[in-house]
Amino acid sequence: MLKVSRYEAVEVSINSGSSLTKYFFPDLPNLTGRDGYPVSINSIVFFTGDANTLSPLSGSQLVAQADMQKSYLTIYQGDLQVLYNIPVVSLNYVRGASTSTMPYVNDQPELMNLKNVSWTKSFISLASAPGTTNRVYSIGVYYTVNY
Repeated sequence: MLKVSRYEAVEVSINSGSSLTKYFFPDLPNLTGRDGYPVSINSIVFFTGDANTLSPLSGSQLVAQADMQKSYLTIYQGDLQVLYNIPVVSLNYVRGASTSTMPYVNDQPELMNLKNVSWTKSFISLASAPGTTNRVYSIGVYYTVNY
C-alpha cells in the first residue's frame, strides 16, 4: 500500500470543439523540484466520471469513458521521455458504480524514482480525436519532497 506524503489534484483540459490528439499538462510548480530539493512522484492516478462526477479544480465534467479508453500518458524528465504511452485506464484504481464498465486496476500503480518531471513537456495523447469536448482529465499526483 502506498504511504501518502503529499497529494495534488491536476486537470488537463480538452477545450470545446477540439480535434487535437495531444493535450499537454499545465505548469505544476508544486510538483517541480526547486531550491535544490527534488520532488519524487510516487503515483499518478486518473479518475473517471463513474468515480467522480466533476473535477475538484474547475467543476468541469470529466472525459468520457470512450475517450479515456483511447488515451495514453507520456512523461518527460528534462528532454528525456521516461514513460511512453501508458494507457490511462491502467492508472485508474477507483472503481465506480457496481454497474460500471470502465476498466480499473485493483492496486494503485506506484512509480519508482520518478524525479524532476518536466510537466509542460508531458502530455496525454489519444488514438483519434476525442468524441466529447469541453471536458477535463482529472488526475491525482501523490508525491514526496526530499528535504
